Amino acid sequence: MEGTNPWGDIPDEEEAKGAVVDGGTGAAPQAVSISEGFGFAPMNSGTLLTGATELPPGQLIYLQPPSSAAKVIGILVIIYGLFGLLTGIYDTATSFGGNLTLLVFVASGTMISAATIVGGVMLTNYQKRGVYLLIGTIVLSSLLAGAQITMLDEVYDDMLEEDEITQEEYDLLMSNNGLVQGIGGVLVLVCGGICSLIVAIPLMVSNNGME
Repeated sequence: MEGTNPWGDIPDEEEAKGAVVDGGTGAAPQAVSISEGFGFAPMNSGTLLTGATELPPGQLIYLQPPSSAAKVIGILVIIYGLFGLLTGIYDTATSFGGNLTLLVFVASGTMISAATIVGGVMLTNYQKRGVYLLIGTIVLSSLLAGAQITMLDEVYDDMLEEDEITQEEYDLLMSNNGLVQGIGGVLVLVCGGICSLIVAIPLMVSNNGME
């Protein structure tokens, strides 16, 4: 009498391995690539996932530090403004009791130098209003210099009265006063334009970080 297996419904070891490997179909599992998407096959489908995952396009963010042009130019402007401020304070102190017109010009130049320092500090902090403030100070400084050029004849008179120049030198200067004023006016315009372009460089460079 042939014995019966009490676990007759359970497959033997070889059959169990085949069921695990091929899903019970006797065929090798089908490879499914996921390199073109993120779809996943059901866990019981007997498929094998292959390939490499990829991030969706547009998800990479590259962060770069802002350009240092604003900081460098701001530091140079601050140094220039400090030099002008110290010079203006000294000239203002020594101009008291003298020519009132000269005192007004010196005091105005001192205030412009102070505003230049403020604009330089703003520029080092990547603030756009620092550029606008500096351009404004350049315009005011150019107007002030132009006004001083138109008053050269008064300067020559003061120099003659204080014996800083002789009569012959005075006559020579007065005879060429128009030429000197014209050349001085052109130089003021050229210098003002160049300075405005320099302080505006941070706005023209890419990735300037200006706010």
